[in-house]
Amino acid sequence: MDNELIIIGAFLGTGLLAYVIIPGLLVMWDRVLDHMEDAGNNRHP
Repeated sequence: MDNELIIIGAFLGTGLLAYVIIPGLLVMWDRVLDHMEDAGNNRHP
């Protein structure tokens, strides 16, 4: 029974991480790219 609870907890934990951290990383990367584009446009008018 304990092993089943550990396995279920691991699946729930990885699912939560996948739904929270991966979109967060995508949003951060999108902001980084936007910032790089803005900096590039400002340097070369």
